[in-house]
Amino acid sequence: MRWNIIVPVGLFAAALLGIAWFDLTADSDAEPAAYLGAVGTPVRGTFVAPTRPPPGVTPSPRPRPTIAGASGTAEERDGRRKADLLTLAYGFNSLRDAEGSFPTTNGNVQTLCAFKDLDVGCSVEEYVRVEPPEDPLGDPIQNGYWYSSDGQSMRVYASLEEEVPEGERCETEDANLRDKPNLICIELP
Repeated sequence: MRWNIIVPVGLFAAALLGIAWFDLTADSDAEPAAYLGAVGTPVRGTFVAPTRPPPGVTPSPRPRPTIAGASGTAEERDGRRKADLLTLAYGFNSLRDAEGSFPTTNGNVQTLCAFKDLDVGCSVEEYVRVEPPEDPLGDPIQNGYWYSSDGQSMRVYASLEEEVPEGERCETEDANLRDKPNLICIELP
């Protein structure tokens, strides 16, 4: 007889029988139960569609997420934004004193100076003695400052990262700015 073939095949068969016996006598599944509400293969969470709040309820805005690589904390960046608004208000006030009126946007809202050739807010540059400030997170179209004026009054806007109390938020008719969380502004008559 060829024991060099019979012994390994016999050991393999015994191992398979042992595995089958343990599998049949165990009273648990080979895979853990799916999470509550899990569907599909592989197991994943269920999708719950967002719902509108009931009439009369306004959802509280959530702070923007912190951007990796941004310097300082959200509180420090918001402090800089508030200081920039004061600097801009001083600059626009000086511009009005020198020229008789604010640069007009015909009541529309523009980025402050994201587009150097188009934005009238860039004219404040010579009155603040530095370039118009830029938002600490960069991307002046998404995170920058905005300006609106009819020539006699003006507003400068900024969107903060931390939540702003209800009474301090700036109300605006501009559709793009209404979507900005935690909007503040300074208005000069």
